[in-house]
Parts: sequence; structure tokens; C-alpha cells
Amino acid sequence: MSIFREKSKEYCQVLRLEARESVRETFYAEVLDLTASYEYGFAEALRKGRDQLGRKLTSWETDALYKDFEAQPHWKPLVEKARIKMASRDLAFRDALHVQLQEYISPLKREEYERFLGERSKEFEKRLEEAQDVMRRLKDR
Repeated sequence: MSIFREKSKEYCQVLRLEARESVRETFYAEVLDLTASYEYGFAEALRKGRDQLGRKLTSWETDALYKDFEAQPHWKPLVEKARIKMASRDLAFRDALHVQLQEYISPLKREEYERFLGERSKEFEKRLEEAQDVMRRLKDR
């Protein structure tokens, strides 16, 4: 929530994902990097808190630890960058508007469009090759 400003269920609705689709698979590489850093960093903070107290943390202690963790100043530019990428790219490439991230929408650079189209065309070429193989096998029957 502190990165995306929306819960997973809301994110699924914005992207119109089906129940069986993985939210994580829709993330851009930069957003995945930040998410992984956040998860690993908070896991370490939890471990240190547990070790210092010598017992499991209560839910109140965990919540307080999380508030301190997400308030660390080094997260701010990274979170903002991820929000900009997510809000802008999802609107441009997926026609999906994140209402909670509207203020982060910015025009995309030409390179981002070219990279996106390049990835899509590679994906299309691969599917086309697979389809040709299937057609050859059907023809040979």
C-alpha cells in the first residue's frame, strides 16, 4: 500500500485482471526491483526487532516498525519513480488509470514506446513462429 497507494484487489480491478492472474507478473522491472527491496528490507527489520526483544513481535510492534521503515527518507525518490512509471505506463500501454496515482502521470519518452513495441513485436514473432510449426504439423497429417 505504501508503494502503490492501492491494495492488490484494487490493482487487479484497474488492470482488469482475472482471479487466476498474478499481480506480480504485471509489474514493470523497476517496480519489481523496488518491491523486492522493500520486502527484503522489512523482513530484515522484523528479524532485528525480534532479535532485540528476544521474542516474537506483537502486531502493534510490527505496525510501528513498518511505519518507521516506510518513513525512511531513502525510499521517497524510489517510490515516486516507481509510481510515475506505473501510472504513466499503465495509462499509455494498458489504458488503465490508477486514480490514486493520477498525480504521478507524466508523458512517456520515445525510448519507452520503442522498447515496449519492441518487446511486443518480439512476443508476436515468437507466437507467429509457434503457429507456423503447428500449421506445418497439421498439414503433414
